[in-house]
Amino acid sequence: MRYSLYPYVTLLNIILLCTLFTPGNVFSQTPLPENDPAIESETPTAEVYVDQVIDEESLAKEIEAEKRREWGIAPQWAPGNLGVTYRYYHNDTNRLPEISENGVELRWQQETIENGSYDIQIEGLTSDGYDGFQEPDNYRIQLRQNNYIINSKLLLDSDVVHYRSVVPSLVDESYRFRLPSTILQGMGNRLYHNDTTLFLNFGEIGHYEGTAAKAYESDQGSLLGLGAQHRLNRRWDVAFQLWNADDPENMETHQSMAAAVEYQRDLFAQNHQLHILGDSNGKTGLYYDGKIKLGRWQHRTGAQYLPPDLLWTDAPINNDRQGLYWRGERNAYRWFWSLGSEIGQNNLEKDSQIPGYLSTTSFASLAWQYRRRTHFGGNVNVHTDWADSGTATHDIYQYTLRAYADHFFPIGRARIEPQVKIADTYLEQTQRYGLRWNQEYDLFLNHNLNSEIQYYTSDKEEDDLSFKIYFDHSYPWGIKFNGSFQKYYIDYPQLGITQGTSISLGMGWQFFTNWLMSLNADYNTGEIKWEEEEDVKIEGINVLFSISYNIRTGKQRQLYGVNTGDPGRGRIVGRVFLDENRNGKFDLREKALSEIIVYLDGRHSAESGPKGGFEFWPVAAGEHYLTLELRDVPLPWSLADEKPQRIVVPNRGEIEFDFALIRLNE
Repeated sequence: MRYSLYPYVTLLNIILLCTLFTPGNVFSQTPLPENDPAIESETPTAEVYVDQVIDEESLAKEIEAEKRREWGIAPQWAPGNLGVTYRYYHNDTNRLPEISENGVELRWQQETIENGSYDIQIEGLTSDGYDGFQEPDNYRIQLRQNNYIINSKLLLDSDVVHYRSVVPSLVDESYRFRLPSTILQGMGNRLYHNDTTLFLNFGEIGHYEGTAAKAYESDQGSLLGLGAQHRLNRRWDVAFQLWNADDPENMETHQSMAAAVEYQRDLFAQNHQLHILGDSNGKTGLYYDGKIKLGRWQHRTGAQYLPPDLLWTDAPINNDRQGLYWRGERNAYRWFWSLGSEIGQNNLEKDSQIPGYLSTTSFASLAWQYRRRTHFGGNVNVHTDWADSGTATHDIYQYTLRAYADHFFPIGRARIEPQVKIADTYLEQTQRYGLRWNQEYDLFLNHNLNSEIQYYTSDKEEDDLSFKIYFDHSYPWGIKFNGSFQKYYIDYPQLGITQGTSISLGMGWQFFTNWLMSLNADYNTGEIKWEEEEDVKIEGINVLFSISYNIRTGKQRQLYGVNTGDPGRGRIVGRVFLDENRNGKFDLREKALSEIIVYLDGRHSAESGPKGGFEFWPVAAGEHYLTLELRDVPLPWSLADEKPQRIVVPNRGEIEFDFALIRLNE
């Protein structure tokens, strides 16, 4: 049964917002009232007068701003960004429907010191020409929050509305096999606690459409996922991911599971990962990846078994295969070697309708720096497919040999690559020879020019020839220009003669501060000729134009003080003054001292301002020490206690500490 999760997502967001901004929460600046008659009595005898002019929250902010002005401390802003972009895309190809799109993107990013970073991205798309995609208005919204500090041990990341599902990195970071993600309309959360991370994803399944902008299109079904990753100790990590796919398109309702364990003896020398995949239909797969460094050789090895019809979310994976692989690499002063071999098999259940092969691939690569400006290298590759089951009846053999020579001339770099490829299939045996010449030219005034010529000949086919040239240059007044031209000629007996031309042009122009305009255009034309049939001509043009306005505010702030291990952030403020009456408080007639250095944890310093104020922000929450540079203090003034002063910085809070100087001769 299909159902919509979006109302539940909206309801959950409202509950979260209400919870966060409830009086008494860390976000609220308004304290809970004490002895409020409205609380003590459900039916107060008289109406309580409420001053509609005074806003306690605004008043608290104004008092704080006034206090900073008193100290002589200027406000500091964390970095942020606000931008809007308009894009127009047009595709006109004579053999496809004409497509036009208009897209608008609005993006706001803001970093905060105490509450992490926030990112809101809204895209709108109108299109014309897509089959089955004729809605007048389509959109995508993504709300992202990273590194929200709940307390000294908990951090939270969240994605809301339209986002791509996220699983534990250990589950997804295999060397040879990656699990696909899913576009969802819902919410994704990641909760970090010391060495443990929890993952929660839920929403309706969909996909993105459009070139001028990304628009969310809903598909069939919904997805709910729960995952975790935990570091047991310095060498061992474990992770798992569970999915429930409810009525996905082209699949049945099912559950999927992935788990992984990693042993890492050394970051660069040895690493082993074991992965397991399973679904509710009883299918189970395994794969292993290992990395071992022995001397100057680094080895990678692995094995995999993925049975047919193994399910993972709504996206199909490359299953129905098993095999082993090994790869070794070695670096020397001027040499680099790489060797590898792999064996694999598909059609594990011997389905008579599927071609099944036992395949092997072996390769060897070599690179040699003959001189500082001259390099040589090459590789050989051998691939075989032995018919094993099903509709496969003939073996296939392919042998490829490539070489290259690089040399740096005064005018640029030249690279020559000869190639030989021999293929023996069930149709015929062919021998193909080729040569590729690439030339990079070092021109004056930041001009870049690159040309490439490829030529191939075969004993069974006609010659193939292509030529390509690329150019780019940066001009004054914020203008950048690039372009390419390609001409090709290919002759295949089965496909006919193909020839064509491709031209690409691109330009970027920052014509005012914060304004950027770009234009990219491609023109392609081709022709296919058959001996006894009518020629086919393909011609098309693509245009993508965009103009954007972007504002950046604030600047990146360093973290002051020692690392306490607490992810929270807080602020230290205070004043340096001459305490005439020794009461420890700054009075109106007392003098504030400017240009006095205050040290935080002995490594960071701040100088007192015109009114004696100093500030450290942001500071890691937790225990710190403040000291004063007494050499700059006028005699006979000093501190009663010259030892470092211990303070505790609260998370999302502020601690005030004043240096009250006293006369030594009293």
